[in-house]
Amino acid sequence: MDIMSDESRLREMFDDMTADQPDQPLARYHRVRARARRHRSAQAASILAVAAVVTGSIAIGLSARAGRSVAASRPVPAWALPWPDHRNGSVPQKVLDGAVTAWRHDAVGSEAVSLASTARAKVLWYVGRTAVHGQVVLVVFETDSPAGRRLVAGWATASEVMHGQSAWRHGVSPWVLYDVRAPRPAAGLAIGLNVHGTSADIARNPDNWIAVLAAPDVQSITFSAPGQTTGSSSTAKFGVGSTSRGLLIADMGQISGPVKLTALYVGHHNTLRAPAIVGVPGSKDSQEAQLAIAAPLVLPRGFRQNSEFTGQGDESDGLSVSRGRLTIVARCYGPSPLRLALDAGPQTSLGTLPCDNAVHELITHVRLRPQGSATSVGIYTSGFTSYRVAIGSVR
Repeated sequence: MDIMSDESRLREMFDDMTADQPDQPLARYHRVRARARRHRSAQAASILAVAAVVTGSIAIGLSARAGRSVAASRPVPAWALPWPDHRNGSVPQKVLDGAVTAWRHDAVGSEAVSLASTARAKVLWYVGRTAVHGQVVLVVFETDSPAGRRLVAGWATASEVMHGQSAWRHGVSPWVLYDVRAPRPAAGLAIGLNVHGTSADIARNPDNWIAVLAAPDVQSITFSAPGQTTGSSSTAKFGVGSTSRGLLIADMGQISGPVKLTALYVGHHNTLRAPAIVGVPGSKDSQEAQLAIAAPLVLPRGFRQNSEFTGQGDESDGLSVSRGRLTIVARCYGPSPLRLALDAGPQTSLGTLPCDNAVHELITHVRLRPQGSATSVGIYTSGFTSYRVAIGSVR
């Protein structure tokens, strides 16, 4: 990355980039969307950095202005955070209401309340806007409902919600929502989200973006993350962002681990007691960032490849007709090993591979036959572990 050219471009963009920012989503559908992050399903789209993060350096983070911002101060109910409304007109209210509809349906299953009762929920908005150059819609709101006082932060791919699509249909929603007990106002409180758009380069995953919402008197935020893994080590990334009334959105680029907030500055005073992983307070799923793709594999001789894919977290991949002993070749990095299992019928353990960024081969005891029953290989690991896996056979 050309640091000087990036910084000069940021300075040129300064006058156009001082506005508001967004947040993120829920657990059940988050796991479904995590599967869509696989390399083989990456879509083509251009990526332009709004907030630059430079490896080993500090860069200025700015938020993009889109539409008309709502007044900075407003009366709020006693149960809500006394924070401003960051909806800026970039997303129609009807679309934002769809996020509330998706939350209501999720609340029925997770909180055992009736759908009719959630219709009476009072909703207070904090964020409703696009991010990642219009590719993502972010929402943050609080509710006082039969499910209790809840904070909901979430996101959806803009193309799935901005064109009149249903917010909930047959148990499926385009919204990924994180629903937690509403936090009390406190110094150092921050609501964070990890989101991503699409990548124009099929050889890499999309960048991880963060959206951090803090109290309106927080003027700047510093953050860090491990950079892309090379060999057995990774470089560190650091960033500092100016907020708009407590809201920051930044492009972290390619990273290999969680993003940490290191400071929330009110003037020269840091209100953050200790570094914290970016996420919604009380939701571990929301902390999972989009990791850089694992490096290419070197396939052994005699290996007949059936499929190859990349991902992070739990995954399952089916095998087409093949012959020979089921063999798995993988490379991964992260805090957890890959636990492999045969998922067709009763689950059968196949073995475990270490995640040290080296290529490992696992020749299993399972023999494949062309006319055999369908076979599915399950991968079980943490959401902070990125892998590239080839499934095939050897004679």
